[in-house]
Amino acid sequence: MRRRLPILAAGLAVVAIAAALLAAPRTATMEGVIVAVESTSIASVTGFTLRVPGGALVEFELGVLENEAEFPRGHLAEHVASSAPVIVTYRDEGGGRRLAVRIVDAPVPEPS
Repeated sequence: MRRRLPILAAGLAVVAIAAALLAAPRTATMEGVIVAVESTSIASVTGFTLRVPGGALVEFELGVLENEAEFPRGHLAEHVASSAPVIVTYRDEGGGRRLAVRIVDAPVPEPS
């Protein structure tokens, strides 16, 4: 029995780690140009639409951004006006819902 206890403990640890990894929210990224912002004021943005390369439009809900100090909600309107691309990190919430959790300015390619 004493020899089985370490094996059982190791097995339980592996199962716990696997469960934690499966339960962690998965994120993906998408790059494009913001073409519309849903808001009631500059600080009260609830969503936006991104045009990705190829022309498809992708809608995002906006929750708490992990980098809101560097990319405030009001900055989204500037991106609509300038057409400067962004990279959106988001979680797929199911049912076609995408929740943006991080937005950064995309690097602008150097002219050749």
